[in-house]
Amino acid sequence: MNSKISSENIEKFKKSLAEYSDDTNIMNALAIEYLNNPSFVKDKEDLRLMEKAYATKKTIKSTHNLAWFYYIECWGSLEKALAIQQECISMQPQSFYPYFLYGYMLLANNQSHEAIKNLEIAYSKSKSREITHNLGTAYAKSENFDIAKNYLVAATNEKDIENRSKYNLAIVKIKLGKKEDAREIVKELEQEINKCDEIDSFEVAYLYYLLNNYERAYACCKNCDWNHYHLFSWQHIPYLIYINDIDTFHKLVANEIDKQENWIKEIKENHQNWDDYSQEEKQEELVELKSEVLRLTNLEKKFALDKPNININDYYLLESCGCLLFGCDEHGNLQDDK
Repeated sequence: MNSKISSENIEKFKKSLAEYSDDTNIMNALAIEYLNNPSFVKDKEDLRLMEKAYATKKTIKSTHNLAWFYYIECWGSLEKALAIQQECISMQPQSFYPYFLYGYMLLANNQSHEAIKNLEIAYSKSKSREITHNLGTAYAKSENFDIAKNYLVAATNEKDIENRSKYNLAIVKIKLGKKEDAREIVKELEQEINKCDEIDSFEVAYLYYLLNNYERAYACCKNCDWNHYHLFSWQHIPYLIYINDIDTFHKLVANEIDKQENWIKEIKENHQNWDDYSQEEKQEELVELKSEVLRLTNLEKKFALDKPNININDYYLLESCGCLLFGCDEHGNLQDDK
């Protein structure tokens, strides 16, 4: 939006709010104007206005919008957002917005059964691709794979541009024992590598890993520039390196241990890199770093005994709920829960 127009809109809403100080719709409109034009925000005015609207009058709109803001815009505020959105759901909204947001947050928090309940309500009100995909994923996470398959198949047929639905469907097919179907999907995804931002070689490697095709999985891994990834945050990647190239595995582990031990040394010597950390935070970091060094040291022995036990639920991809703010004209949203 033109910055001059944005500035004029902000001033218009501020003037209206000065005249009608308890009007939560004006607070909401001004908050969204700030949100869509962050260069004008000086002191978290957007968040403060959302909070003020909620404190002034708890409506479906003010409650839902604050929960969305906490979840999307405020890192680490999931629990707060869930609690507020639960209040919103108790008001029995008519539109799909609140149910989709609540279901999405629950799913992201691994509360699959509650997520299904709310996503089903959202789906009954809107058959959007994002809701269909996330509902199928919720069923997959709760191990209802036959139901999950039906929703994910539908989602793959509706502008699955980032291939998230196809990727999740491949996992579900594997869990259903439909390995030939899964292999066909994985081959398709392998052809799509680098054509979209979401599915890269490591994701395809994971699918081959689940199919026990470790040679093909490792070939996919080698397509990635490992310098751009924290390899040891994955479980299947270091294992694939271990069984295919032990020398490279040893080198990578040694380099990672050196890096962790260097950080430990810096903290102990009060290096300036850690000046922004409190003593308590430094101690917490030391504990985590030492634990990671121990894990890396024992990784080869662990892999020699068996492959890693991976929680498959950590690897499903979700579709973003996007902007669900009541009153956001920029995204053509509903003005209220009507």
